[in-house]
Amino acid sequence: MRTAITALTFCLALTILFTSQAEAIQLNLSQKDIIEAIEYGHAGRDLSHPELLRNWRIDLGYGVGSATLVTPFASIVVLAKEKAKRFLEPTESEIKKTLKDNKNQLVFGCALYGDTAWFADKYRAYLIYKDKKYEPSEKEVPTDASYTRSYPDPPRYWALCFYKFKIPNLNPNARVTLVLKERDGQELKFPFNMAKLR
Repeated sequence: MRTAITALTFCLALTILFTSQAEAIQLNLSQKDIIEAIEYGHAGRDLSHPELLRNWRIDLGYGVGSATLVTPFASIVVLAKEKAKRFLEPTESEIKKTLKDNKNQLVFGCALYGDTAWFADKYRAYLIYKDKKYEPSEKEVPTDASYTRSYPDPPRYWALCFYKFKIPNLNPNARVTLVLKERDGQELKFPFNMAKLR
């Protein structure tokens, strides 16, 4: 009987985890939202971050790049996953800090590829919202990229970069496009429909 209940609980958790996100992003989370994000993170504790955040992610393919819109809900999901891996629960102060760190900003985590260990700094990021371009308010780019699984064959290096944007009067149901432009002119475009995300 206990095994059946455990199996049922696991199936329900997976159903929640892989159900498509159907709500607009929420810049301010209610207590109910926080509890749901924690449950989502717990259910996906054995997944990689790209697998866990696939509903928030646009992937242009290995060797090209991907971008994840790290909403407040998604940031609590990641916190809960990391804590669950150590059989812990997020504390109230950890939750508050996580939500405060990126308050009133759109945050994107981007996996980028290049041929040198210093390639990531060559990208210029901007966000298109309502036909306007916004420069990042903050960016985190590693000084050295990491080897890829195909090294020494191309793509040789990859880097995880973060770009934050402050958008006045942001409509959480709108569409935004993150653009990453290399100095040689090549552009990577990541269009997000925020109405389909949490």
